Amino acid sequence: MAKDLKPRLCCMSKGDNGYGFHLHGEKGKNGQFIRKVEANSPAEAAGMHAGDRVVEVNGVNVEKETHHQVVQRIKAVEKETRLLVVDKETDELLRGLRLTCTEEMAHSGVSVPGQAAVKQNGTAWKQQLALNSEEPKRMSRTHSSESRKKESRSQMKELHPRLCVLIRGESGYGFNLHSEKSKPGQYIRSVDTGSPADKAGLKTQDRLIEVNGVNIEDRKHSEVVAFIKSRGDEARLLVVDQQADEYFKKLGVTPTERHVKDPLPQPITSGPPKSQTNGSSTPDSSRREIASPEIATECPKETEPPCTHCWVFKLCCHRLCTLWNH
Repeated sequence: MAKDLKPRLCCMSKGDNGYGFHLHGEKGKNGQFIRKVEANSPAEAAGMHAGDRVVEVNGVNVEKETHHQVVQRIKAVEKETRLLVVDKETDELLRGLRLTCTEEMAHSGVSVPGQAAVKQNGTAWKQQLALNSEEPKRMSRTHSSESRKKESRSQMKELHPRLCVLIRGESGYGFNLHSEKSKPGQYIRSVDTGSPADKAGLKTQDRLIEVNGVNIEDRKHSEVVAFIKSRGDEARLLVVDQQADEYFKKLGVTPTERHVKDPLPQPITSGPPKSQTNGSSTPDSSRREIASPEIATECPKETEPPCTHCWVFKLCCHRLCTLWNH
């Protein structure tokens, strides 16, 4: 029977005996593999199979990380984990097409340029690989140049921050916010499918820049949570994905709502980068201050480690669930 060749996203909650899978590295191969899946375990229920290669853990690519690092990422979230895995056939397909495995592929399949999603045990992708090997000989320089320009424009578009406007539903906003020990700031740990956060375009691992038009990069986790709650049933979140975050940090530019539609700031060619807003030098004091009386009281600079617990926005303000993750 034919099967779809695509990555699988395995979401599981820890049982009394753990997750029920064994992770190991293999000689001569990069990455971490599933050696064994125990019967009737959370891992088996989530669709994990022996021989699968682990690509992401909780939305973070771990293909180049050591066994110890991958294990620590799995343990970082105490009672649940999300693993993006590929079987041998899918792994070979993606490597042959030189595609990076992503969580999106687990939902939409592997798209080959000029074809629909790959199916039928690899027949389609093998034919496409044969075509690809001949295509460079036939491709004109003009077509190649146009393709590079389109790709460049597409990449620049993806570097813009995103403004996500969320209207609270019956089960809340539908996303989990957390901080990480190794990185400053607040991050989106997970987004519930079909939730207001999902519909607004919020994605796992996005970094939160502004809440309701106010920069919160230097705020404590509890302050950010309180400020999201301050508008009742609506929240405006300005976020950047990992690539956009790296781009703005290299330029020393603080993303704002203007950058959502305005042209991106360009690299500074003379002198060291300075803190900028919308491409112009701006002192830190120009950031808008939070006006909420509960939050605007003077707060000393944080000397404690970043908060690692995660607030789950699934219930109303009076029933906000808290997941402690130490």
